[in-house]
Parts: sequence; C-alpha cells; structure tokens
Amino acid sequence: MKRVLKWIGIIVGSLLGIVVLVYAVVAVISAGRINRTYEVSADFALSVPDDPERIAEGQRLYTIMCQSCHGENLAGQTFADLMAGRIVIANLTSGEGGIGSNRSDEAIAQAVWYGVKPDGSSTILMPPEFNQAVNLTDMENLIAYIRSVPPVETTAAKTRLGPMMRVMHVTNQFPVVTAEHVALDSPPLSAHASQDGSGLGKQRAAFCTACHGTDLTGDPIGGPNITPHETALGTWSQDDFVRALREGLRPDGSAISTEMPWETLHFYTDEELHAMWAYLQTIDPVARDVE
Repeated sequence: MKRVLKWIGIIVGSLLGIVVLVYAVVAVISAGRINRTYEVSADFALSVPDDPERIAEGQRLYTIMCQSCHGENLAGQTFADLMAGRIVIANLTSGEGGIGSNRSDEAIAQAVWYGVKPDGSSTILMPPEFNQAVNLTDMENLIAYIRSVPPVETTAAKTRLGPMMRVMHVTNQFPVVTAEHVALDSPPLSAHASQDGSGLGKQRAAFCTACHGTDLTGDPIGGPNITPHETALGTWSQDDFVRALREGLRPDGSAISTEMPWETLHFYTDEELHAMWAYLQTIDPVARDVE
C-alpha cells in the first residue's frame, strides 16, 4: 500500500509540476503581449459639439454601447474573480481617478476606436467592435456627453488578469488586448458612410459581433446564431426582430434573458433597427447551434 501511495504521490506531483510549468509559460507569453506598445497611424480630427441635441444623442449612444460596463454615472466599476482576476472598468468622468480629467478628446477617441492609450499601451477588454460600430459623428456625440457629466471621484486599482483570462488570451479565445484586433492605420468611419440603410445597419450590427461572433453565427460563451438561416432568424420577420430588441420577447412570446442587453438596445431608433434587420438579411445563412 505504501508503494501505491508513493507512486500516486509521484504522479500527482508530476502533474501539478506540469500545470505550474505550463501556466508559467502562459504568464510569460501573455505578459509580453499585454505590455507591448502600439502606434496609431490613422489620421482623424474631431469637432466635439456642445449643443444639447447632440449631447442628448451622445447619451443615447452611451446608454446602448457603454453603460453596461462604465455605469450609469460613467464612474466605471471593478469585477473581481479568482480565475478571471481583477478587471477595472475606467471612470470616464473628469473627477479624481477619471480619464476625463487628463485625456484629450482625440485620446479618448483613440482608446475607443483603436484600443490604444496615450502611452501606447493597449486597453484591456475594451471591445474592438467599436472600431466599426462608432462613426466619426457618433464619437463626437459620445465625447460631448462624457464631457457634460458631473465628475465622480474613484480610487480603483489597476486591472490584473487571472489564470483564466491569460489562458484565453494566449489561446486567442477572447480579445483581451484590444489593439491586437484593430487595424491601426484604418481611419474611422465617416458619418456619410452610414446614411444609406445597408451602411447604417452594418455599423450598428458590428456592435452585435461582441457576443454573436464576428460572422454573427453565434459564440459558445456569448450569444446565439443570428444569421438568416431557418434555424436562426430565418423564420423571423422584421417586426419580430424589433419586438425582441424593444420588449425582450421572441416571436413565440417567450422571454429573452437580460444577458442579452435588450433593455439598453431598445434605445436604438426604428431607423437603426430596420437598417440592422436589412443588413442581417444580406449575410450568409449558416446553420450553427450555439447553446
């Protein structure tokens, strides 16, 4: 029996040693990628407004795209988990600890569009989809709203990635380092590009790829397939689609989980929702069941 226990101990110890060694390699690789610096070569110029109408439009867009992470008061929040680590969402206001106090309009836009901070480091877990979902006018309106919000003071610590996030990063299962996934030489989309239905629909649907996958066929850790295949949205009508995002209900009347952020997406205008539906009809229908 002692010999058996001895061999069990040796095997368990060896396995633990391998796990530690593998994670050490993962930690080194992930640290190298996280600490890399980037330079945005795309050229852009902003003209941030101060009129109430465009500030209100910026608030609408913020509610749809940003509020779930940065909070209703723009002060950010911190998520802590043993495996994920400590994820700190930035305070966007001009209060102490907020980036609004020390970043220019262009620096804020660069972080949103390209995931690159003023020091050249990448933002962490900032959705790269914003590069294609937010056009130039959208950005000006968003920043106008951010500048209008009262300052909030915060003293949040820095983001520290845990084992799960580092493994997902190294294996490219999740876009942890934003700048790795964006063309840094591509200029931002102009507002003119969104005036026709297909352009506007494609831009707004780009925001959906964060959960539904880059090809909108679904993601195992995100949302389901939303292509026009009969196993996905192929049997839906435009009215069904609008109802889902307005009321959180499927065509059969069953409720959609609030993990699908329809409570904020319902702030999309009818024009935007119709344009998104029209765009979704143009993509390839794919049969893919993602639970």
